[in-house]
Amino acid sequence: MKKALLLLTCIAILAQHANALTSNQLSELKELESAISLRPRIEAAKRARIDSLQHQAAIEKSPYHIYRNLFEEYRSYNYDTALIYAGFMEQEATPEQVPDALLCRAFVFLSGGLFKESADILENWHSDDSLLLQTYYSTYTRLLWDLADNAGGAVGATYNSRGIELNDVLCTLLNSSDTARYWYYHAVSDLRKGNYSRGIDRCLICLNSTQPSVHFRAMAASTLAYMYRLTENNSAALHFYIDAAIADIQSSTYETVALRNIAELLSDMGETKLADRYIHMAMNDAKRYHARHRQVSIAQSLPIIEQQMLSQIRRQQHLAWTLLIIVVVLLMIGIAGIIVLRRKNKAVHTAQLTIDRMNQSLLEANKLKEELLGTLLTSQSQYVNAVQQYQQDVKQHAANRQWSQLLSIPKQADARLQRTLFDRQIDTIFLSIYPNFVQDFNSLLRPDQQLTLKKDELLNAQLRIFALIRLGISHNEVIAEILNYSINTIYSYKTRVIASSDLTPDDFYEALMKIPSFDKKK
Repeated sequence: MKKALLLLTCIAILAQHANALTSNQLSELKELESAISLRPRIEAAKRARIDSLQHQAAIEKSPYHIYRNLFEEYRSYNYDTALIYAGFMEQEATPEQVPDALLCRAFVFLSGGLFKESADILENWHSDDSLLLQTYYSTYTRLLWDLADNAGGAVGATYNSRGIELNDVLCTLLNSSDTARYWYYHAVSDLRKGNYSRGIDRCLICLNSTQPSVHFRAMAASTLAYMYRLTENNSAALHFYIDAAIADIQSSTYETVALRNIAELLSDMGETKLADRYIHMAMNDAKRYHARHRQVSIAQSLPIIEQQMLSQIRRQQHLAWTLLIIVVVLLMIGIAGIIVLRRKNKAVHTAQLTIDRMNQSLLEANKLKEELLGTLLTSQSQYVNAVQQYQQDVKQHAANRQWSQLLSIPKQADARLQRTLFDRQIDTIFLSIYPNFVQDFNSLLRPDQQLTLKKDELLNAQLRIFALIRLGISHNEVIAEILNYSINTIYSYKTRVIASSDLTPDDFYEALMKIPSFDKKK
């Protein structure tokens, strides 16, 4: 029996480490996962910047530059909104600013996969401004190379040659003091000419230079990884694709290729679970941005990775059958002892069934109780709203000097008082069911971000919102109706609290719904 157990352990260990990554690769992937977990916090900061800029645009008399900044926030974040702000820029642009606005629109079309629309703008674009010319040539070059990659063959070769010519013109316009951009575009030229060795060296110089932005670092790292992949140095390619993906996350970039390439490399290495995770994340990012050509290219890799996933599952099933046979042999050895204990086990089994039925009944009763509580809260909220309306009517009668209609006003018709009493009632009822809710909820937040209650306060606004969610009331509109808040306030509170946790939003809500009631505490 000991030999059989030893064999079982060895099989499990071999299966686990058959396609193991190196320690450095595992460490890099952990950094990527850490960056992914910070996405909600990064998103919240970006939304705050966008909100501030939108507020400035609303009060600015000449908002072109603010629209320009909003475009920069959205250009690799969301195709539709970036296109809207590009249109706003054109509306507000002076004759000198029109070329810049047109380049912005061309970039958005290109990023969204609308190559013809982008080409129409670029072919008719004119300006003598040196900086705008750099942007023009870099955008046009990318368009031609995207067309080359999509077309392939002789047509693709023609597009590639035209792109190289325009990129060479761009290189002549770059200032030698702009080290990172200078070496990057020279490296890209080497890539398209097939001189991968020199391109890698130049791209490394670029990455070791001061970067103009996090997004630019992502571009450079992704380009370097691609050249390493072409030279079959997949280990280095994976390293720089991970670097690019982390930079994409830090800059809230969704028009990207790094995650897709990470998935393909991991798939080649046999890490199908991770590959499946990242290819689906890449597809979700492409869909979020509305990058059509990215979705098409990712769709080509998806079935391959999913087929590998299916093959791995089949191998695991074969392994499971092998382990099952071993288990059956071990079970046969213990049959004699099982026969002796059968009667006692039968009695224990019967008792267990009784306990399970009782537990199920308790769970069902608790569920019913929570549903009734939700109904009570909704009806009470409607009553408070009715009192508030009544109070408004009284004020209207007074304003109209209709004194005869004010003789029977009950003193308790005070909406604010009723709201306070109603909130207190919500807190009391909820805490009678979830007595340790505050402590359990704070355990989901970082220590320095935990919620503190005032004296004689049972729950505050944030806790009250998540208390209703714990009861199963998940729609913002319903929560806003119950608590008499605006939907924007509900969304703001939820976003701010979730950002105070180290958990992802999905994990946060899952942990919230596991906070036990007093029944489960027992």
